[in-house]
Amino acid sequence: MEILQQYIQLKNSLANLSLTPEKGGETSIGTSRFPLNKLLKQFIIKIVTKMRKIFHFHLITFLLFCPFLLWAQEFNLSGVVVDNTGETLPGVSIAVKGTTRGVITDMNGAFQLKVSKGETLVFSYVGYDEQQILITNQKILNIRMEPTTMGLDEVVVVGYGTQSKRTVTSAISKVDGETLKATPINTVGEGLKGKIAGVRVYNENNTPGAEATFLIRGGSSISQSNSPLILVDGVERSTAGINPNDIESIEVLKDAASSAIYGSRASNGVVLITTRKGKSGAPRVTFEASFANENVERMIEYLDATQAVTIMRDRWASGPSPEKLYLDGYAYSSGNTDASKFSTRYLRDGESIPAGWKSVADPLDPSKTLIFEDNDWASTCFKNALWQNYYVGIEGGTEKLSYVGSIGYMKDSGVGVGTAFDRFNARTNVTAKIRENLTFSSNIDYSQTNSEEYASQYQVISRGLMTPAVQRKYWVSDNEWYGTPTPGPNSSSPNPSFYSYFNDNNQRTNRLGLVGSLDWEVLKGWHAVGTASLFTQNSHGDTFMRANPMNGTRKATTNMTDEQRKKLEFYTSYTRTFADKHSISAMVGYSYQQYLYKYVYAATTGHSSDKIPTLNGGSVYSDATSTKQEDVNIGYFGRLNYDYLKRYMLTATFREDGSSRFAKGNQWGFFPGLSVGWVMSDEPFMQNIGFISNLKWRGSYGQTGNNSIGYYDALGLYAITTSYDQSAATVSSAMPNKALEWETSTQLDLGFDLGLFKNRIILGIDYFNKITDNLITSKVLPNTSGYGSILTNLGKVRFRGFDAEITTRNIVKKDFTWESKFTITYVKNKVLKLPENGRDKNRQGGYSVKMQDGTTKEFGGVAEGEPLGRFYGYKKDFIITTPEQAANARYDTSSKGWDWTTKQKLGVGKKTIGDYEWKDLNGDNIINSNDMFLLGNTIPHTTGGLNNTFTYKGFTLNVYLDFALGHSISNGYLQRQMCNFMNGNTSLPAEILKCWNVGDDPSKAKYARFSGNDSDELNKNFRDNSDVFTQKADYLCIREISLQYALPQALLAKIGLKGLVLTLAGNNLHYFTEVIGLSPEVGASSTYSGSFNTYPPIRKFSIGCKVTL
Repeated sequence: MEILQQYIQLKNSLANLSLTPEKGGETSIGTSRFPLNKLLKQFIIKIVTKMRKIFHFHLITFLLFCPFLLWAQEFNLSGVVVDNTGETLPGVSIAVKGTTRGVITDMNGAFQLKVSKGETLVFSYVGYDEQQILITNQKILNIRMEPTTMGLDEVVVVGYGTQSKRTVTSAISKVDGETLKATPINTVGEGLKGKIAGVRVYNENNTPGAEATFLIRGGSSISQSNSPLILVDGVERSTAGINPNDIESIEVLKDAASSAIYGSRASNGVVLITTRKGKSGAPRVTFEASFANENVERMIEYLDATQAVTIMRDRWASGPSPEKLYLDGYAYSSGNTDASKFSTRYLRDGESIPAGWKSVADPLDPSKTLIFEDNDWASTCFKNALWQNYYVGIEGGTEKLSYVGSIGYMKDSGVGVGTAFDRFNARTNVTAKIRENLTFSSNIDYSQTNSEEYASQYQVISRGLMTPAVQRKYWVSDNEWYGTPTPGPNSSSPNPSFYSYFNDNNQRTNRLGLVGSLDWEVLKGWHAVGTASLFTQNSHGDTFMRANPMNGTRKATTNMTDEQRKKLEFYTSYTRTFADKHSISAMVGYSYQQYLYKYVYAATTGHSSDKIPTLNGGSVYSDATSTKQEDVNIGYFGRLNYDYLKRYMLTATFREDGSSRFAKGNQWGFFPGLSVGWVMSDEPFMQNIGFISNLKWRGSYGQTGNNSIGYYDALGLYAITTSYDQSAATVSSAMPNKALEWETSTQLDLGFDLGLFKNRIILGIDYFNKITDNLITSKVLPNTSGYGSILTNLGKVRFRGFDAEITTRNIVKKDFTWESKFTITYVKNKVLKLPENGRDKNRQGGYSVKMQDGTTKEFGGVAEGEPLGRFYGYKKDFIITTPEQAANARYDTSSKGWDWTTKQKLGVGKKTIGDYEWKDLNGDNIINSNDMFLLGNTIPHTTGGLNNTFTYKGFTLNVYLDFALGHSISNGYLQRQMCNFMNGNTSLPAEILKCWNVGDDPSKAKYARFSGNDSDELNKNFRDNSDVFTQKADYLCIREISLQYALPQALLAKIGLKGLVLTLAGNNLHYFTEVIGLSPEVGASSTYSGSFNTYPPIRKFSIGCKVTL
């Protein structure tokens, strides 16, 4: 202020400036009152003083901050960004925090950027955790990105679009495609068991190449299909033929609000599989090769020949047919000849025991020696096999054009002889930006699978593996069959070795998918999308049975199936945000789909030679048939999304569907869905709760349909099975019901997503209640109608429960991480309504038993108020151990009444020591089919899985377990083997050693006494459908263990590679379960039937290498 006043005074003086000469010739500048020299001098002194102070201040400041100023000098920083497996990541965004400077990694994951010391770099990439790195003295910076457990901004695929995870208000689960790539699997489903909350994935058939079954929230129907709609890049198909390496992500739409947009096909949920798309950058080539040794995880264990011979001769000696112990042609007879397929016989005088044979003293005459072969038929028919997989992929492109392509080949040699499977895949996807607002994408997917399998696992495995250990592997008789494999016990029981030698059973399937899509951005935020797709599936199967000792007809068959699915879809969408608060998006569209099916089958017999397996080689044309079917679906659909501040959200969807499967007037159905969401954690009152990172409440309600009835069920069916006046004729076989309508499922879903401690713990839980109305069920008709029944909409069923997913990041260090993921699904069902039929609870099937008090007890089958899946059978009371108990035993209609203690037949219905006494339900003191008790349920109520992933530097260890609880198996497979039927010419399971014998404590014996041919000649202790062979199928499976090592980037750079990952893995390693000899994944009321597959579960141990160029 003082300087300013001096300046003003000086300025006024200059305005009155005058020059005054002074002595010495000098001139004085100033005014009469203010000499200028004096004023100027004073001003300069003041300025200099102030400047000195300012200078001192800045000098001190400079000296204090000099190191930071030097630090702020820019320099070049470079590096490489890789993922958790060591693979380089192209397209990672790298920004200098607080500035607009930044770069994106190239196709090699490399980057270069000018930075200054003290700045912070932010690394971000979709699906990975953001990282912030402070710049110090480093000139090279390599970053390892970790996948996010569940980012709020993670993108999920929904029907006809994508959506941020944050704004999703319905129940959608997502699995990354990387989940499928570490372990040796044949099909997509094998890699998903227990990994998706709300979804049960299991194998009904373990034959190589067999597809897994998907069941979302228990299904929706009683009599119709419970399979979900599966869409691969928008194309309806199964997961068969898909290469797991090509999958980018899998989303499952579980509730009605998310799946209603697919209308009539969505009542069982929707599975959306998205394959990999190209990314801009230099070409990137990946080669992968894996090899595995595979073997049987579990089978029934059998007694060796020595044990079997000793037991069988003792038991048959006290049975009704002891003469079979000395005749030719019986497995455990001492009288077999050299030409017999059974090796058991006495050692002859002067003879040495043949090489490789075994011997034992005859328990019936210890002075004689029995000799025999000891063949392990289980290991002969199911051997260690080689599994191999190869994959080559390329991707790259520019901003205008991106591409990805791959070729893969997988071969499973098959642990069961004659059950090989292989798959070839070729796929390409191209996305072209024609103009700034016009994008075209195309996808071509081709696969070919070849499979060999048994025509009937029931005959070849369930019965065929009963081949006794004493049976020769090859015929030794001097005839036309010399040197060929011997068959199983009879013509309907060929063991796998015999079957594969004399039978060819090949099936080849070609699948081709073509998809083209055009996306036109009409205006900013307004898109019009048109998609056309074609999917074809052609199968060709040939079988030929060469002449063999059991059948000389030489039968040949050929079948051909041609399926074609054409689809045209158009939809337009608009998205806009108003005032940075209101976001709205709307979409409407149209869909047309046509499905064509054709099947041809023919068979001939009487071929003159094994060398002519074609149909024209047969002399008798024994069968020929063909089928043609067509189905058309038309749909109109739409969706509206609204959110305010990304905090309050609303989604509404609809679909109007028309189907040709229903009669006119009932072809159209409307399926709406509504869901809401509230991100409670964004509310001001939640901001002080620091440990809650995210809390979102969700609720949805909607309807979906099920149109998976027969193509012409509503219109009636005709059979061409009779003739009239020696001419072809058709006969009405099923009564039409033109009033038949869709099955409609209405589902309520309430859930929440919770993130704790900066999302170190993430929890998602959903409660659901799904009710299906208009169930298509069969109603019994009176005989006067001419039909036995008619399909009607007269049923209702409910599925309800909860599913949950918990993800935790337990340890996160620089070089070490440990993450866990746990999923669980709990589902219960109940039948609510059935057609009126006059029975208790309108029961369909089941039992009706007259009780002693005159009342009628009804149970079993399907009934109102009861769950699905129950099965019934006999219950043991105790093991008879005394003559008094035997004399007082209840009359058993199944018992032949043989008494082994006296070697006499007591009469039908009688019992003896060692037999079971069965429980009597109705109190009539008679054991028959009325005495059925609840034994279990075939459907598990709880399923899930637990995954733990550990990373240390370049190593990644993954351990995955899955489980199921609540279901049971009536193990008829074991039961029939324990029976020792077919004249006793069967193997003996090791479980026989757990049978009761005289002197044993009956409370500790697992089974009644083993006596030999129980089913045909004895007292039926080992009968069908009893609690003796009902086993709890609860299981915990060590499903996957994999160890991967990604070589360091510094080392790879020296050898010109972008990535190299080595993998050791195991799949399907072990089940902890009570089930004997079978996979516990599928509950069953009987495993001894043509509909149950007994191919054993297979485990694999693999080694693999993945190279990126």
